[in-house]
Amino acid sequence: GSSLSVKIISVILPTYNEARNIMCIIPAITKVFRDESIEGEVIVVDDDSPDGTASVALSLVDSCPVKVHVRKRDRGLSRAVIEGFGLARGEVCVVMDADLSHPVEKIPDMVRPILEGRCDATVGSRYVAGGGAQNWPLVRRIVSKGAGLLAKGVTTLSDPTSGFMAVRRGVLDRASLDPLGWKIVLEVVVKTGSRVMEIPIVFADRVEGQSKLGLKAQIDYLRHLGRLYAHRYPLFLEFFKFCLVGLTGLVVDTAVLVSLVDHASLDPRFAAVFAFAAAVSWNYLFNRIWAFRSGRSAPIPRSYVFFVSVCIGGLGVRIGVMHLLIAYAGMGVKPWYILASFIGIAAATAFNFLGSKTVAFRRRR
Repeated sequence: GSSLSVKIISVILPTYNEARNIMCIIPAITKVFRDESIEGEVIVVDDDSPDGTASVALSLVDSCPVKVHVRKRDRGLSRAVIEGFGLARGEVCVVMDADLSHPVEKIPDMVRPILEGRCDATVGSRYVAGGGAQNWPLVRRIVSKGAGLLAKGVTTLSDPTSGFMAVRRGVLDRASLDPLGWKIVLEVVVKTGSRVMEIPIVFADRVEGQSKLGLKAQIDYLRHLGRLYAHRYPLFLEFFKFCLVGLTGLVVDTAVLVSLVDHASLDPRFAAVFAFAAAVSWNYLFNRIWAFRSGRSAPIPRSYVFFVSVCIGGLGVRIGVMHLLIAYAGMGVKPWYILASFIGIAAATAFNFLGSKTVAFRRRR
């Protein structure tokens, strides 16, 4: 452990009702510090547990290098960890569960690659060679694997929900962490863009106390993933919102068209002009306030005129594509002309999106 003895290591334990586990894990971590001659500290961040977790941790202050911080509001595992980062003195912060499911003897292996400069963060993985999980129920395995699959678009980690990580303090300073729920590892890895290594761990299911993995935790995870995908792929998110707004605009267009034809006895071709105007105004409003992040800063009259111009241009693109397909690809007969129209709409949608983003709602410098 030569590379470990020079730096302070901070182990952060977020807790809620872990009194029986905390009295085992803090001495176990202290023993690892002693055996590896690590200058370390344990930071217990407790969400005001009714079972007295904080006072049990405080009773160990004389024999172990432990700090205890009790949080009364804005509770939750990820928030607790972030407060722990703020209290830590160490160059490397280790985050682990207090329920003894993460092996404390792996702390040196988690920290060493970071101190040697081989990576910025390490994550304990059950799914790399040498990793695994003891007596784990099938349902938990399926949930864990499924959660990992859902995160594949934002991370290459094999086990993004393991909850056991070590990270260089300097990396945390450059990220605005805003996690939801319990998956702090995913938040740190995605937001900091740090170089990550996976360390094999064998996960032991908790012995004492209640698991925190309820339905709310699962829903929070999905909401958190949604945020991370939006962070990673902002353009895709804007396009998706733009298309949703477009679909609602189609409803407005149709409603105005039918109303004017049925109730005001207008010619459908003439009514279509008013329907187009209503739908474009509707789309402008919702693209401005919801779909485009920079939309609200665009001056209204100017951006509205640009948006309408883009939509008229999009109509030209649609008709142009339809003309090419009908004139040169023989798509003038039913049902092919409907397909030609759909292809035209797809081309117009892409044109309208790019025009809206780069012209109508361009970010002001």
